[in-house]
Amino acid sequence: MIHFWQVVLPYLEVLLGVTTASYALGVFWFVSGMRRRSYVQTNERPLVSVVVAVRNEVENIEYLLADLCAQTYPLDVYEIIVVDDGSEDGTPDRVRARLGGKVSIRLIETKDVCATTGAKKVALTLGIEEARGQIILTTDGDCRVKSTWVQGMVDCFEEDVGMVVGFSQIGHPGQVQGIRAGWEAIDFLALMGCAFGGIGHGHPISASGQNLAYRKEAFSQVGGYERVKGRASGDDVLLLQLVRRLTQWRVATAPVELTATVHPFTPSWRAFLHQRVRWASNAPYQIHLDSLLFAYMLCAFIMEVLLVLTPLLIWAGGIGWDWAALCWGAKILAEGAIMWRSGIYFRRLDLLRFFPLWTLLHPFAVVLFGAGGCLGEFEWKGEGHRWGKKR
Repeated sequence: MIHFWQVVLPYLEVLLGVTTASYALGVFWFVSGMRRRSYVQTNERPLVSVVVAVRNEVENIEYLLADLCAQTYPLDVYEIIVVDDGSEDGTPDRVRARLGGKVSIRLIETKDVCATTGAKKVALTLGIEEARGQIILTTDGDCRVKSTWVQGMVDCFEEDVGMVVGFSQIGHPGQVQGIRAGWEAIDFLALMGCAFGGIGHGHPISASGQNLAYRKEAFSQVGGYERVKGRASGDDVLLLQLVRRLTQWRVATAPVELTATVHPFTPSWRAFLHQRVRWASNAPYQIHLDSLLFAYMLCAFIMEVLLVLTPLLIWAGGIGWDWAALCWGAKILAEGAIMWRSGIYFRRLDLLRFFPLWTLLHPFAVVLFGAGGCLGEFEWKGEGHRWGKKR
């Protein structure tokens, strides 16, 4: 064992340098891709179906439905389809109270089906199958949307666009208080920055189901969620990557000022941990959909592990303190660039006060979430999952 470490230790310094440089270059690539596109108004008014899969959202669904019923988009060319995924708190009753208004609202109850499968993708698929619209918009039952949301998303569907990714944020600007809320909000801001940066370069890597739109035709062309139906999450990211990989449709971003949605904070550290582990559980699957993204995430994970271990590696003589400081500095500089750009682009400079804490703790969080994601052990909506699938 001693001989093994004597052989390996000298190479760890090189490995840390290579992975840090690769990570930093990738981050600056995302930064350079965050270019504001010209807002294109198609002047077309296709029929739109807003599909929302919900479970136990009795405290939130009324607010979302109120937002969706107050859209600037013509009332006669959009509909709202709420798919209840086995709620036990009276959510369907709140939806029924909204039926019969000026906006077409339909409720689909799927308790028996979803209790068997346990997948949000099943609920969304049922809603999309019932949708009459050419364009599908999705958000979550606990989100809030602007009155211009539908119009702003639809206007982005130029002739060659098959999917539109909108910006979602944790909490309203100026609302974020406390360490957990701040860490969660700025971490999600970074994810959104990378999503928009990748799209800007023509290589979309991620999206949020809290603010997403796509042609029903594109959904059908990739076979819906059939290829990824076994995954507990990924109704947004995995679908986007299927569209990129299997079709000729272009993926576009939506104007932030018209279409930004707001999502609440997770209720506890435990819920936050399980959420991030759930998201990370799809990372190994990327080797099938986007090998370049998988390689980059693997590189970033190795870097974060080595940064976490720098005190031990310095003590063991594997790396010098000056080299460790240089790598930490390069990482912080790159992350500072994406945060500053994202803060300006998405008008969330209020979150930058959380950056010092976030960037210092980020390696530890990535190692924790990444390891948990590989094991695939997490809880979601009161159900246990293993290896990214329902137990």
